[in-house]
Amino acid sequence: MQGGAENRIDDEAARWVAREDRGPLPPEELAERDRWLASDRRHFGAYARAHAVYARTGRARALGSADRVPAARPVAGPRPRLQWAMGLAASLCLLVLGVHPHTDAGDYYVAAKGEIRRVPLADGSAVTLDSGAAVRVHYTDKRRELSLLRGEALFDVAKNRARPFVVVARDTAVTAVGTSFSVSLNEQRTRGVEVLVREGIVDVANASGAIAPTRLLANHRALANRTHGIRIESVGHDDLDQQLAWREGMLSFNGDTLSVAAAQFLRYSDVRIMIDDPLVGSRRIVGLYSANDPIGFARSVALSLGLDVEQKGNDVWLRTPHNASYSAPRSLQ
Repeated sequence: MQGGAENRIDDEAARWVAREDRGPLPPEELAERDRWLASDRRHFGAYARAHAVYARTGRARALGSADRVPAARPVAGPRPRLQWAMGLAASLCLLVLGVHPHTDAGDYYVAAKGEIRRVPLADGSAVTLDSGAAVRVHYTDKRRELSLLRGEALFDVAKNRARPFVVVARDTAVTAVGTSFSVSLNEQRTRGVEVLVREGIVDVANASGAIAPTRLLANHRALANRTHGIRIESVGHDDLDQQLAWREGMLSFNGDTLSVAAAQFLRYSDVRIMIDDPLVGSRRIVGLYSANDPIGFARSVALSLGLDVEQKGNDVWLRTPHNASYSAPRSLQ
């Protein structure tokens, strides 16, 4: 019976990873996924394992087939399982929440929703994980390799010219010797992979080697995606600090819309900021707010923008005064 339950958990994890591979999840599916992850500590492990299979094999379509797994039928002998799950059973030896040691694929670290987690590494480097981020760490004698599986992370790298420090995020590879930089897979903000250098120098390239490395200096960012390649732009010191404010559990907005802000808060809390009027959602805001206090944020912007705020359970509505009694059908995220 226990094996059957584990199979069902692995199957559900594969479905979530396959769904994420097709594109960013809408807010209602993000909330559903997070509820599933929080309901059982085994779910985090299965979810990280499914991401590991995707990262190690690059077979996104193979994981996508999990959505089409036929209903199980009685057969003689052991119950059949998905191919990816069989491979995991052979390679994984230990599972604990937050860190997942493996004999051949490195260590896995996950930050829970609303958690900012700093992980010291064996070589003196450190990685700071934003809420919901996951990373794989695999060191060899010649190379220090990390894979960002989801979310955003800051890497503080100990110098060692003999062992390059390489972060792989989808099809982008970032190489450093001794520096401090962040890598983000936040689709709602970057629509690709964002690299932000706080100190030192890094090289940004296509992980397959199809594009020559682009050198990125401190106070610069690279935006990489399949459509536009790698685009470089400078970042002011104050802007850089604002973008990394999440390390202190804060969210910084500088002309962002309310809709974008609502989506950012949903990454840290189950409380949803709901907006039914596109004009309200397009209002722009400036300020620094606690990432875990969406209600306080909603009340603050309501006061400054002349909006009405109303809380119903885990939903906080922002409306113009004449729409305060309107029952809204959706939120803008």
